[in-house]
Amino acid sequence: MRKKSKEVEESPVERSLLVEKVDAILTGAMQEFLANGYAATTMDKVTAAAGVSKTTVYSYFQDKEGLFTALIEKLAQKKYLAVVNPEDPHFLEGEPEMVLRHLARSMLDNTNCSQELLGLVRLIIAESGRFPLLAQVFIRNVDKVALDLLTQYFTAHPELQLADAEVAARIFLGTLIHFSIIQNMLHCEEILPMERDRLIDNLVNLITSNKIDIHGDKYSGTRHKSPRRKRTPGGKFQADYGDESKKLRSIRLTDTAWAKLDELAQANNLTRSEMIEIFARQGFGDGQAVGE
Repeated sequence: MRKKSKEVEESPVERSLLVEKVDAILTGAMQEFLANGYAATTMDKVTAAAGVSKTTVYSYFQDKEGLFTALIEKLAQKKYLAVVNPEDPHFLEGEPEMVLRHLARSMLDNTNCSQELLGLVRLIIAESGRFPLLAQVFIRNVDKVALDLLTQYFTAHPELQLADAEVAARIFLGTLIHFSIIQNMLHCEEILPMERDRLIDNLVNLITSNKIDIHGDKYSGTRHKSPRRKRTPGGKFQADYGDESKKLRSIRLTDTAWAKLDELAQANNLTRSEMIEIFARQGFGDGQAVGE
């Protein structure tokens, strides 16, 4: 947007009028772009829809591309502020599971309830072949901002043990975008039904599945789950001794012991590795509760 040059500072009333005019122009532009598409929309149509003069429109926006860019920037800022509260310094504090769940819900809610945003995305996808710069402006102001936020968050939380914070951010955001496109833009919720909370819960679990405790809790550093042994159709563990000698096999835990260990681990919401560590520390005292 190109501001008018003035030798004197604008008064509050003048600034208010300026904001009202710009808002009227952007509102008219949104109406025309969504109704006619980018190529068929003209500055004359925007002028008529906004109820201002052509001189007024060109005093703030040099051309149609600049007007469309300003429209995306305004909408992106509005949606970003709805998801991220910059006035709350503790917005991203708390357990990652809670923070990520809140972010996912806010992103979906603010996307799915905005017909303007959904319509604009449809328009950009349809016009991106002829006007690739439009898509680039949208990605730069919407997707990139969200990806940067998520990447910074994942990088700041090494306890999640994510191999690549940027890739994790794309997986997180991409899952939500795909859900919105399927459910709200392509109207395929009956073909690919999925409850919002089910998707969010499993997405968050996927991102946080390798989380470890780096704050010194009792069993810190033991959250890696050991690989599960295969079971027979009857539910018993399959022997995995291979070509080991009888002497080596004899020092292994028996299948029954593994099964009991698995039951204890599940009953106490722990992994088998954690149970073994607890036994190593505490022994096998009768009647003693796990973790006491």
